[in-house]
Amino acid sequence: MEKDNAQLIEAYFTGTLTTHQQQQLEWLLQHDTTFSEAFKFEKEIRDTVIYNERQALKERFYNLDKKEMKPVRKQARWWYAAASILVLIGAAWFFWGTQPEVTPEKLYAQYMEPYPNMVTPTVRGDVPAVGMLSEALALYDQQAYAQAATRLNQVYEEHPTDAAAFYLAICRLLLKQPAETIRILEARKWEDTVYFSPTVINWYLGLAFLQQGDSDEALHRFKRVAGSDNSLSNKATKIVNALENR
Repeated sequence: MEKDNAQLIEAYFTGTLTTHQQQQLEWLLQHDTTFSEAFKFEKEIRDTVIYNERQALKERFYNLDKKEMKPVRKQARWWYAAASILVLIGAAWFFWGTQPEVTPEKLYAQYMEPYPNMVTPTVRGDVPAVGMLSEALALYDQQAYAQAATRLNQVYEEHPTDAAAFYLAICRLLLKQPAETIRILEARKWEDTVYFSPTVINWYLGLAFLQQGDSDEALHRFKRVAGSDNSLSNKATKIVNALENR
């Protein structure tokens, strides 16, 4: 296995993965059989260390009780046993304490992706945007979310369409304004259209609640997505499992 992949596995077990590394790890687990097997093997080793040490210590205590020893020698052996217990506690703290903690913020960082511009997608970079909405979405495509939000807000005030509302909400989310995202998305009655279906809306509402740290409301939204036939269903199921088992 490549050195970089080995370092990636080590970063996972020490809880030092960056967002980019987490995404890389997820991809490798799904698409690289060699990496996946190495990861599972390493996890099995670490999961059994504490169990094996506990069993060895248990057997050691049993043997101590069965042997006849002098008082001084027996006391010394029990000091060794006590020291082993401290080592075991330290090992348990290390292995349990270094497991990556699942938090709403980490789930948001892992799964948040801007929704693609489905209204006026950029075909060629030299084609000028026409109209305020097109200009706003051109900025959105360039990841200039603050400027795009300003333009989209103007469009929304003059023509409160689903497209203007939706992309304005996504910009607010990317600008770390989840309360605004929630307010905009919950203010409209979203029909089951091609681009802005209720499932997609619930997905981004779930992400907004994750960014806000509201696990309960996020879980409620992602369960709706998980129960749909949308392509986001699998990701939503993973988030539901992570929130319910943390």
